[in-house]
Amino acid sequence: MKTRIFSILISGILLISAGCQKSTEPDTFSPDQDIPATQTGPIGSYHYCGQEYPVYTAVYADSDNQIIVRISPLTLDRPMTTYAIIGINAELAGMVIDVEKAWHNDDYYFIYEDPLKYYSQYHALKSGTIMIKKLSVPGHYTVDIDVVLPDDGTFSFNYSGEFTSAY
Repeated sequence: MKTRIFSILISGILLISAGCQKSTEPDTFSPDQDIPATQTGPIGSYHYCGQEYPVYTAVYADSDNQIIVRISPLTLDRPMTTYAIIGINAELAGMVIDVEKAWHNDDYYFIYEDPLKYYSQYHALKSGTIMIKKLSVPGHYTVDIDVVLPDDGTFSFNYSGEFTSAY
């Protein structure tokens, strides 16, 4: 039942995040791309397969059942063609989750997409840990993820601070 509720919530989140605005800017991101004029700078960075990418968008959804964050090197005014979604069962907030011992899509949730690669939530991560902790200020979280992806690629992100809500 939890998995079904979680899947329904994620589907809704993905539909909302898809948006319907057309942009004249390119849909892809490269690490050497200029920062958009409306953006003050990244909040941090994530590492994907040995490459570092800035994080300009960090949003969250928090319910009694799960906590989900979405990070992206793109700003909210652009199509989200590159992003990572990291989620956990709310009962595990603040705990380090070993993905080899946990249930994917129940204890943890992970999706990564860019124009060239897609990692579905339906494939378990090979190894590593995920931790999402609520901080005392609403909308503030600590997220620490360091995992090996199904094809032996790697993904890591460590951030503690404010996430904008609304996703």
